[in-house]
Amino acid sequence: MSGNFLLNEKLEKYIYDNGVNETEIEKELREYNNKEHAQSAHLQISPEQSEFLKLIINIGDYKNILELGTYLGYSALSMALATKGKITTIDKDQKTNEIAHNFWEKAGVLSKIQSITGPALEELTKLDSKYDFIFVDADKTNYIQYYEACKTLLDENGVMAFDNVLWKGRVSEDIDDPKTQKIKAFNTYVKNDNYFQISLISIGDGIMLCKKKNTT
Repeated sequence: MSGNFLLNEKLEKYIYDNGVNETEIEKELREYNNKEHAQSAHLQISPEQSEFLKLIINIGDYKNILELGTYLGYSALSMALATKGKITTIDKDQKTNEIAHNFWEKAGVLSKIQSITGPALEELTKLDSKYDFIFVDADKTNYIQYYEACKTLLDENGVMAFDNVLWKGRVSEDIDDPKTQKIKAFNTYVKNDNYFQISLISIGDGIMLCKKKNTT
């Protein structure tokens, strides 16, 4: 296999300097997260992933976006900056949702984002819309359930993206850890389901892209 190198801090900086066009408000939110929420900062996507999501949204011209797992709102902010449409984002944590709202308002994108507070699996059953892009970054133990629930909410030509599918590389190791096993089971489930055309991309902590297969 080609491309056999380890991503180190120096290379990560090079990627950021040459592959990321982070806005000032995105940078402010990311730095706020790293400083004020250091223990949970890993829950936020990387700026490289943010740029990737924005590019996907622009390429597909996606206008009705669903997100599971808001956290402090960095990914929703980035996607809102990229889309001409609307974003619905779901998270059960009221406190982090309030922080997200403050940054969205500061960025001028609050009107583009509908924030729902509650357990994602429960709230998904209440949605009656079709979405052309779905980004899942919620609790990893329910990834298979999210995958199945979102199938029915995805537009015919839509795309789904799941974060953390490489789980810091632990998915390739024989680790007896419940979360690692859940992620490994999810990756295998999606591959064997054969419902989508998929691509597992080693950006950030890994993103699984899923697009419905062309049957024509």
